[in-house]
Amino acid sequence: MSPHHRRALTLSIGLAALLYLGFVLFADHEAVFAALRRVGLPTLIAIFALSLVNYLLRFWRWQRYIAAFGHVLPWWRHFLYYLAGFTLTVTPGKAGEAVRSLYLHQYGVTYAQSLAALFVERLLDVLAMSLLALLILLARPDYAWLVAIAWGVTLGLGWLVTRPWLPEKLRVWGQGHRYGQQFGQLARLLDSAAVLLRPGYLLFGLSLGVLSWGLEGLSLYLIAQEVGVGVSLEMGIGIYAIAVLAGALSFLPGGLGSTEAVMGVLLVAFGADSASAVAITLLCRIATLWFAVALGGVAVGVLGVGDRQRNPE
Repeated sequence: MSPHHRRALTLSIGLAALLYLGFVLFADHEAVFAALRRVGLPTLIAIFALSLVNYLLRFWRWQRYIAAFGHVLPWWRHFLYYLAGFTLTVTPGKAGEAVRSLYLHQYGVTYAQSLAALFVERLLDVLAMSLLALLILLARPDYAWLVAIAWGVTLGLGWLVTRPWLPEKLRVWGQGHRYGQQFGQLARLLDSAAVLLRPGYLLFGLSLGVLSWGLEGLSLYLIAQEVGVGVSLEMGIGIYAIAVLAGALSFLPGGLGSTEAVMGVLLVAFGADSASAVAITLLCRIATLWFAVALGGVAVGVLGVGDRQRNPE
C-alpha cells in the first residue's frame, strides 16, 4: 500500500471514529453500551461468519467474471487479490478497486476487463439491493419512492450500457474530442461488460447478489433480536438494503455516514429507541463494512510478504 493510500485510509478511519462517537454521544452512550452488551458471543460469531460467506459468494461471482474473459488464476491468490480490494473501500475514489486491477494485470487481465467486471458487479449489487428493499414495502408502503428511485437508476443504467450501439457511438463522439482517449476507454469497458450481461451470467450474478447481500441483512436482524428490537426478518433485510442503497446513491466512500444515518432512522421508524438503533447500526457496520476493510488489510500484508519472499533484495 502506497503512503498516499495509507494516509487516506487512516484519515477515513479517523473520520469514521469521530462520526460513530458522535452517534453514541447523541443517543446516550451508557444506553448504547448497555444495548451492545446484550449481544451474546454466539450472535457475534454468527454475524461475522455471515459476512465471510458474503465475501466468498461474491468472490465466486467475480472469479466467474474474470474466467469469462479467458483468465484462470490460482484460487487462493485470486481470493487475496479480491480481498485486497476491500482495504480502501472507505477512501475517496474507492481506490481499492484500482488496486485489485493492478494485481490482476500481472496475469494478463486488461484494465478494461477488470473494470468491466467491477462495473457489472456494482450494477447487479444495486439491482439485488433494490429487490431486497422491496421487502420493506410489506410493512411500510410509504417508502415505495425510495425503492422506485433505486430501480429507476439501476434499470435505466442497465438498459443504456447494454445497447449494442453505445460503444461505437462513444468512439465516434471521441474522434477529435479533447477527451477522446477517455471515450475510447469507456467504449472498451462497455464491450467487455456486454459479455457479462448475457442472460446466463446476468441471472447467475444477480442470484448470488441477492443471496450474499440478504445474508448481511440477516445479520442486522440477528443483532436487532439480541438488542430487543422486534423487527421481522424481512424488515431487517429491507432496512439493511435501503440503507446500503442510500449510501451508494450518496457517492460517499463506503456510504460512510449516509448508510448509518438511514439505517438508524429506519430502525427508529420501526420501533427502536435511539440508543438501540445506534447500537444495532454500529455493530452491523463493524461486521459488514469494517470487517471487510480489516480482511483486506490482512490480504495486502500477506501478498506483500509473499512478494518479498519471491523477490528478496
